[in-house]
Amino acid sequence: MKHVITLIVVLLLILLTTQVEDYLSKTDLGRVTMQKDQIDYYLVDFSIMAVEADGNISYELSGQHLSHWQGKRQSRIIAPEINTSAGFKLQSDHLLYDQTTREISTDADVFITAPNGTMQSTGLTAKLDDNLLRFDSNVRSTYQVK
Repeated sequence: MKHVITLIVVLLLILLTTQVEDYLSKTDLGRVTMQKDQIDYYLVDFSIMAVEADGNISYELSGQHLSHWQGKRQSRIIAPEINTSAGFKLQSDHLLYDQTTREISTDADVFITAPNGTMQSTGLTAKLDDNLLRFDSNVRSTYQVK
């Protein structure tokens, strides 16, 4: 029975491959243009690391899903987690990154863990060029004094 199921799956894959090849041969990819609201790539269950010149990891960004729009120069990340080499960790339901303004924003709950405490808020705006971090509302923090 396993062999029959395997044979059926292989035949379906061959059929699917030929259908895709037929579709691509009929499509003039040179005339396809990106719409401003069209996603040009996405990542699922991803992890991205930024490496400094000395080879150390400065931060790691991971999440369930990342969608990127080249026309809008924006990325939306679902369930992001950012860990820095300094021991900071940021978690939220979603984040929006705008490459044009170099801003990160969300209207969801944000949880930040630092070596000396925690912070949470509803909503966040980070202006990367100005080193500015604004928490929108319901800000709560706990710090350990050493």
